[in-house]
Amino acid sequence: MLYIFHGPNDFARNEKIDEIRASLGDPVTADLNVTTLDSRDLKLGEIRNYADAMPFMADKRVVIVQGYVSQLKSQSEEMERLLDYLGHIPATTDLILVELEMLPKNHRVLKVAQEVGATVINFGNLDKNSLRPWIMQRVRSLQAAIEPDAVDLLARLVGSDLRTLNSEIEKLTLYVGDTRPIQLQDITLLVPYTEEAENFGLTNAIGQRNAQWAYDQLRKQLDEGRHPMSLLGSIASQVRGLLEVKDMADRGLSPPEIAQLKGWRSDYAAKMRLKEAANFSMARLEEILEMLLEMDLAIKTGRIDSLLALDTLVARLCGPRR
Repeated sequence: MLYIFHGPNDFARNEKIDEIRASLGDPVTADLNVTTLDSRDLKLGEIRNYADAMPFMADKRVVIVQGYVSQLKSQSEEMERLLDYLGHIPATTDLILVELEMLPKNHRVLKVAQEVGATVINFGNLDKNSLRPWIMQRVRSLQAAIEPDAVDLLARLVGSDLRTLNSEIEKLTLYVGDTRPIQLQDITLLVPYTEEAENFGLTNAIGQRNAQWAYDQLRKQLDEGRHPMSLLGSIASQVRGLLEVKDMADRGLSPPEIAQLKGWRSDYAAKMRLKEAANFSMARLEEILEMLLEMDLAIKTGRIDSLLALDTLVARLCGPRR
């Protein structure tokens, strides 16, 4: 059987290769029947030395060849020999041709692969529209659940690096167990993130008036070395940003239009900020800014300690509506 795996998504590709290896059965004999060849100075004759050999105490053998196809010139003798061989691979061998980059659709090997009934898989990186379903499917495969907001934030923080994303999902599912779905606060607590994302978690907690979550976020950032005044300034910047996008939305601008005006590369960031801003009214955001200015002045004039000011601020922001 011939397989052609091409594209940069090494995580998904390696999972598929592991699946084929697992089909060999007993791991002890399986290891004896798996060969991996690198493309450096590789010739078809060497590939055939392994691919044409009978499996040892098993029904099949697997030969994985990395980077061989892309180094061949289209009209070379070596290419012609390869194309001829692809239709004569022994039934007892799974030959997997791996290319780290995408092969052109008109590549000669892909054409012959189609003719001989090979399995060809394009392992491209996931785009943002495919990332959310992938996260949800991955969580389900671990017999766990995740809330939509948590999916959005996890995708935003990690992006399309599936290896890191899988690692974070495994960590999160172990943390929540089977007691409840993975929630937004689990992401902000456990997933390493940028300063922007940390501020996202804190302002979300404030918007939902979740005092415990807000205090946890505050303490986490302080423990990581953030200066209280820096933190206060970041919160103010985040609130001003929410005011801005909320005002744009109220004036009828769409997420793509907001993203264009803000200089963001896609409308995804605009959608996330609008979702965050939905926790607040315009009046509430303006009120929070006034509180921040008041606390800033109180700290600078020595009327209150900066740490106490932050604790007081969170208490006021997350307290009951007046």
